[in-house]
Amino acid sequence: MQNESGAVEVRVSPEPIRERDEQQGEEQQQQRQQQQQQQQHWSKWFLFQDPRRLIHAAKVGLALSLSSLFMLVEEPPRLLGENAIWAIMTVVVVFEFTVGATLSKGLNRGLGTLAAAFLGLGIAHLADFCGHIGEASIIITSVFLAGAVATFLRFIPKLKAKYDYGLLIFMLTFSLISVSSYQTSEASFKTASTRMFTILVGCGISLVICMFLFPVWAGEDLHALSSRNFETLADCLQGSVEEYLKIPETTMQAVMEKEIQNRADNDDIYVKYRALLSSSQTEESLANFAGWEPPHGKFLKFGYPWPHYVKVGAALRHCAYASMALHGCVRAEVQVHE
Repeated sequence: MQNESGAVEVRVSPEPIRERDEQQGEEQQQQRQQQQQQQQHWSKWFLFQDPRRLIHAAKVGLALSLSSLFMLVEEPPRLLGENAIWAIMTVVVVFEFTVGATLSKGLNRGLGTLAAAFLGLGIAHLADFCGHIGEASIIITSVFLAGAVATFLRFIPKLKAKYDYGLLIFMLTFSLISVSSYQTSEASFKTASTRMFTILVGCGISLVICMFLFPVWAGEDLHALSSRNFETLADCLQGSVEEYLKIPETTMQAVMEKEIQNRADNDDIYVKYRALLSSSQTEESLANFAGWEPPHGKFLKFGYPWPHYVKVGAALRHCAYASMALHGCVRAEVQVHE
């Protein structure tokens, strides 16, 4: 209405706004309850969504049983002594979900132990010719150099990605063999040989069970993840375009209602975007483990270009960032009308 001074006054009744806020609050509460029910249902059936988890648990139990059976036989513990327990410890540490991860840890552990054993025994044999004081000096110096060099190599990105665990095992084994050699050379040789044998037994049990009993290949998981990311991005783009084309020319009040009702937490498109954008570490890990795997399934080729999957994933996420920004513009509170 227009008053005496010519100004225009707009009077809005607070009752419709209050009713609208109450209705929106009830809708949000219902949505939260539905999400809680879905989360409870998901946690209840978590193990059964991927049967491979149950199979992997059974395979780990079988590997531990075989290594324990090796320990329960009377002859090996008598010959190997306390080092026989390393077979069980190796199975626990090495056995992973995918074949590539198990091969990576198993080969790193075996090569690290082998290199440390030969180098440690060589240093011990050299230190025997230097007398008691010279032997202690050589051992301390060699342990310092081995630890410093191995730790420095772990900072190199390419070495850290593939051989970080092997360098760690190298430091540990070399230090143990070097220190034990200071007491008696016979004890150091026995420690190196028995530990190497038990670790090889544990690695062999883990690799055989993981590769030949319902194997899970990291390469296939990486390929499936990349395909799923393509489909997710396509669904998000289609949903954003359809929503943009369906937006009518409404008032600012309708736009604000739409923004309140469609929060990012309740938006399926934003949920898919977050899943796509958070898959970077998984892709890099799977690509690294897939590089250790032999040819298998559809990937019957040596030197398969697994790193290209990471590059494709980075391009998909770059596109997803731009698409997510456009989707945010569609849901912005302030809209520009033609």
